[in-house]
Amino acid sequence: MSEKILKKYLGIFQNLNLANIDKFDRIVDKKIYFSDPFNEVYGLPKFKHIFKKTVKNLNKPNFKIINYLISKKICYVKWEMTFWAFGGEQKLVGLSEIFFNKNDKIYYHVDYWDSYNQFYVKLPILGKFFYYILSFVKTKF
Repeated sequence: MSEKILKKYLGIFQNLNLANIDKFDRIVDKKIYFSDPFNEVYGLPKFKHIFKKTVKNLNKPNFKIINYLISKKICYVKWEMTFWAFGGEQKLVGLSEIFFNKNDKIYYHVDYWDSYNQFYVKLPILGKFFYYILSFVKTKF
């Protein structure tokens, strides 16, 4: 796996906008599998659609790469995404698992992040309901 390709891939996310989403075409396999807490898709067009929607629907989305680790054809990336919603800046912290194929194209990308604590409990009105449920399952000391 080429660290150079990984850096290009992460660079697209760090500068994500509607004008650069087509740059994924050069480094992502046409049959990519992508999953996160809200989506599960196969194929480059659907993959790109998710990020087009992200750019269009979120106010000032910004990705920051915290760190990454590469081992042969597998990469793990710790990241932070910020955006404005619910009256203030929101932050999601997650980890991505990324696989490269024999042609050094990305064919597998799965994002792991805590959607409950980082998103659902912050929703207006419904967030209070989710927080209430959390109070029952959370370990108390």
